[in-house]
Amino acid sequence: MLLIRTGDDDDVWDDVLSRMGELPGMRGPGQASVSDAGSETSLPRRLIVTSDPAWRGASDRDVAAALGQPGVWVPDVVLLTDDRTEDNPQDRPLLAYDSREDFDAFWITPRQAAMTYLALHHPCVSWAIIRFVDQAPTDLAYELEEEDEVDEDCFYEPMGAKMEALDNPPRYTRPARALPLLDHKWDLLVRTDFTDDAAWAALLETVSRPAHTDPTENFLDQLTVVNDPAFAGATPEQVLAQVRHTPDKGDLVADVVLIADSAALNEPGGPVLAVPLADDIGLTFRVAASSVGVMLPNLGLSNMDISDWR
Repeated sequence: MLLIRTGDDDDVWDDVLSRMGELPGMRGPGQASVSDAGSETSLPRRLIVTSDPAWRGASDRDVAAALGQPGVWVPDVVLLTDDRTEDNPQDRPLLAYDSREDFDAFWITPRQAAMTYLALHHPCVSWAIIRFVDQAPTDLAYELEEEDEVDEDCFYEPMGAKMEALDNPPRYTRPARALPLLDHKWDLLVRTDFTDDAAWAALLETVSRPAHTDPTENFLDQLTVVNDPAFAGATPEQVLAQVRHTPDKGDLVADVVLIADSAALNEPGGPVLAVPLADDIGLTFRVAASSVGVMLPNLGLSNMDISDWR
């Protein structure tokens, strides 16, 4: 990704960066990245962030023209601050477009942009960006009369507005230690709480053979279970950042990562945390352990979608 500051307000720019978080591969022009992109524990990512005064007042067309020059690195997604970023302190919408395809521009909040960045290598993300264009276009929400003024109510709601309004919105922070990569050949169940082995065993049993199902069926066959103490205390965003998409052609996956955190192991029903990888990327929700075996195949077959479970 490429994030460009085009406005003059320092507080607005600082607010955008704060919401984005300390993303892996984040750097200024010519700087080393926050994380080692060549490491065996990191996916190769690059987020160039620039506040060069030369870009003040630049439009998406100006940026596209600059990126069209020979020998220039072309990011997958371009983000720009805009007048609307300054005028809307609730969401801080960024003007964005996908330079890989001939997509129109769309509005996206900093936190949604950050979560999308963490999953940008996932093949289904291209469909998510198409949905961003469809749901948050830069066109005005309605036609204006000549005497009408353009204000915040004239625009479509940016992608990620729900995320920005959460009491505890997602934000990536660098883990204290390097985390292993998670191969996403099958859907993942990642344990992040290691205080109660008995509770973990009970959760696996419920996921494997929920009540009122065929006792010969084992729903864990649909999952890759990760019981690695390296993930103790890891946040959902840190887990999301380590997912490497490596399914074989024809494999059925639901494109969610399931996390067994403290709530999942200690609360009734084992409410496992679900982190979407393609729909509502990074906007987590909880699902009872007994429903995991029903949710995954229905999502994988597109019989249901994330909104049905949220």
